[in-house]
Amino acid sequence: MAPEPEKDVHSAQPEGPDAEADAPDVEADADAPEAIDGVETSAPDGQREDGRVARAARLRAARRAQVLAVARRVFAERGYHATSVADIIEAAGIARGTFYLYFVSKRSIFDELLDNLFSLLTAVLRRVDMTPGAPPPLEQMRDNMDRILGVLDDNRDLTRILMREAVGLDADFDRKLAEFYGRVTDLIQHALRRGQSIGLTRPCDHYITSLCVLGSVKEVISQALVGTGSKDHPVDRQLIVREIIQYNLNGLFSVPVP
Repeated sequence: MAPEPEKDVHSAQPEGPDAEADAPDVEADADAPEAIDGVETSAPDGQREDGRVARAARLRAARRAQVLAVARRVFAERGYHATSVADIIEAAGIARGTFYLYFVSKRSIFDELLDNLFSLLTAVLRRVDMTPGAPPPLEQMRDNMDRILGVLDDNRDLTRILMREAVGLDADFDRKLAEFYGRVTDLIQHALRRGQSIGLTRPCDHYITSLCVLGSVKEVISQALVGTGSKDHPVDRQLIVREIIQYNLNGLFSVPVP
């Protein structure tokens, strides 16, 4: 079956009796009076109204989170391009109108999922601290790499989509991806400059070397962590961390290259 064309949110309306039945669920549940031991409690009108509004908001947030989680699973199973809005609606067990109540399109869900992943990665990246009393730079680098791999390992489905399907999606997404990788290379260049200032790293072109480091890490993640080969040849995460650090610090030769 060909993927269903996505609808603009302005033209999307609940369709059919299922949509009519689904949409009022939040309001109906939110308006129900609370009871203790079967006896309806009483409260001032303002408090009851505030309670209903708060409960409705919680229910809407829970339903939205449910749709996000289901979409993430369907994307992982079928791939982003092969997934349609109808697939997500069916898997979530909701009406079409309910979907468009929370999201404009399939792409808007995808953007939010990847934005969340970018935020997690950005949160665990740390600049190497060279101040007195800070942990050794090599230890900080290992910790950085372990945290990054931990986030990607915990989000393998999104990482796989990011590595395999997201590149070339459109100009706007490519720009977003380039900005994220730009922040990563900036951190690497900062570490290289600091390393050179204390004699820890050799003289090099910071920008080109940062791309080499980023490229090697991306390929290891794509193949060994989330790729199809990772199932046949599982690799311990600490081994990945150690080999990435050793390769990028020492290269392959056991003696200095003239």
